[in-house]
Amino acid sequence: MFLSTVLASLVLLPSLAQPVVADLRITANHHSFGGVNYPLLQFFTPQHRDDTIKEIVKSGARVIRLFIRPDKQHPDPEGEIGGFDKSLLDQFDDTLAAIHHLSKGQMKVIIAPHDAHALRGSNDVPCDAYCKKLDGAFLDFYSNDEMRELYKTRLEVFFKHYPSKNFDGRSWGELSEIILGVDLQNQPFSGIWPIPSGESWLCDIANHLKFTIGLDNANIAVISGGISGPQKVDGIENFPDSAVECAAIDVIGIHGYFSKEVHATAGTPWANMFIPGNTLTARAKGKEGKGKLLLVEEWAYVHSKFGLHYKKEAIFDQGNALNYRGIPWLYSHLTTLDESRTARVNPLRTEYTAWTALKDVLKGAYTSRSNFNWSKYLPPPSSGPTNAQSGEGEWKLKKAGLTNITALPLNPYIPEQSDCTFGCEGHLCDAADGCAPNLICKNSVCQQNAENQLGRSGERCDSKKVCQEHLRCSGGKCQACSVRPSIQPVEPKRERTIPGEVPPEDPRRNRIIPNDPNGSCHTDALPTLFALSQVTPSSNMLPICLSPSSPPRGNPCESASHCDANQYCSWGLCTPCSSSDACLGALCRSNNKCKTGYCNSYGRCDYPGQKKIISGPGASSGKRSRRIPGVPKGHERGPAKVRSEAMKINVPKEKVAETGWPTTATA
Repeated sequence: MFLSTVLASLVLLPSLAQPVVADLRITANHHSFGGVNYPLLQFFTPQHRDDTIKEIVKSGARVIRLFIRPDKQHPDPEGEIGGFDKSLLDQFDDTLAAIHHLSKGQMKVIIAPHDAHALRGSNDVPCDAYCKKLDGAFLDFYSNDEMRELYKTRLEVFFKHYPSKNFDGRSWGELSEIILGVDLQNQPFSGIWPIPSGESWLCDIANHLKFTIGLDNANIAVISGGISGPQKVDGIENFPDSAVECAAIDVIGIHGYFSKEVHATAGTPWANMFIPGNTLTARAKGKEGKGKLLLVEEWAYVHSKFGLHYKKEAIFDQGNALNYRGIPWLYSHLTTLDESRTARVNPLRTEYTAWTALKDVLKGAYTSRSNFNWSKYLPPPSSGPTNAQSGEGEWKLKKAGLTNITALPLNPYIPEQSDCTFGCEGHLCDAADGCAPNLICKNSVCQQNAENQLGRSGERCDSKKVCQEHLRCSGGKCQACSVRPSIQPVEPKRERTIPGEVPPEDPRRNRIIPNDPNGSCHTDALPTLFALSQVTPSSNMLPICLSPSSPPRGNPCESASHCDANQYCSWGLCTPCSSSDACLGALCRSNNKCKTGYCNSYGRCDYPGQKKIISGPGASSGKRSRRIPGVPKGHERGPAKVRSEAMKINVPKEKVAETGWPTTATA
């Protein structure tokens, strides 16, 4: 068996010289970016504030999201409705100036001018003046015309009337050199889903910011702000139709919090949510000049049963997944407090915190590619950060470009004692051999083979029925294989030691694990394979899984559901879609036009393996057994159906009619 392994491996030698290009890798020449949320930054002393900003600049972050809201120690600038404290706005303006100066114009901010949590005193945000006026009826903030006008006044004071003390008296609504965008509010309708169909508040406030205040003229983006709060994997809480179809909203801000699971990393939901060309990304691109930009405005570490020891791993996995998908992101949130089991990360106590992992993915985001063009609001970086310091507060810079790596970066923060360090179910992958041999790399995620997946280990194979890309066909069956082992340090001969002398360090304690970014894999060279056979008896040694070809051959298939989302089934093999094919995300009118699946309700070709999202008004129309919220039982459908729209009722007109004849009396 081992001899057959050696002979088969000889065929692979030419393929090792060519780089492997991942099918779903972003190749567009647009910059993505990373950033952070820092709600309390403007309240620090100038020295502490500037030290914090310098550390954030060094990390490669390009955006800081700031909040105008009260906390336990600081009031809201609008202490009473219509009354504003200019000193607090000056303090905020000082922070804008410090970020612009210390980053040499390379960093911008996103401003959340109000927090929906302040309407009900939740999420550690005190009840503000609007909250007191509403007296618990917080949804009236969105439906009451008076409250809407009062909020518009707040926005006008912030972005139109306040004269900046650091930017020559200009209004904040003109400062595109430092302000990337403005949220409608932080998480409007937080926790309310679905929001009313055709909700007018979102687009009304967006139009007010964009055209009345004039953010459009200054090239400052209007951002939705994470509409219904935390995003679910299969939901659309942050991108309802009322936001996607509003022309005045430039950026869909998405908030989501995902934890590490047994069969998924913390980054797996992000990788599944942003498959290039799926319904969300295709709708966002829209028609020329009418699309939306996508921004993960908040994500964070979520403590799980695995424990705090896995915090760095979870942070790296999420940032790495978003960088790979080309979606800009902001971590939530930085702090000066202890981290413990919370999502907080302290950038100034690096030796004790998860800042090192966050800084790694921020540097990765600095050169990551995106399918979306952000240059209108955030020009590409002209330089990149280094750790070298020169002078007082000045940071050396080097030229920055777009990454050309063809392989997915491995997570160096997976603990060595973890049950799995590479290629387990839920881990990200970029090629057929990026997963455990019994799994399949599908849509950049290691997955279990479906029952109808072709070419699995143990299945029959021949010249017409091929195996999956990493498996060999031998003896009429797809043969099992083993992962390519890491090269381990050479163990020196054991030396005699003098009593009382410390023996030399055992190199086995420094074992290279599969996710070590500094490690190397064994090649298919004959001496290597023979050396491995001496370590593992040939009777127990499986052949090493095949390296992917360049370009990839494609897995066997009978339908598009057996392939990646951007592939279709052609002559029994998964074939990458070309620009002329009606594949994932393409406009369509019927199912038979789509090569990758079906034509969904948005008129886009969808992937057949995706769940159909059932949400929002009218989503239950096809399910007679499901109750409709707010409608009395028995009035959900039929003649007694409760309707919210005006109806035309035909009432018969009265006519003159005979009512009866006098009867004849009889004797």
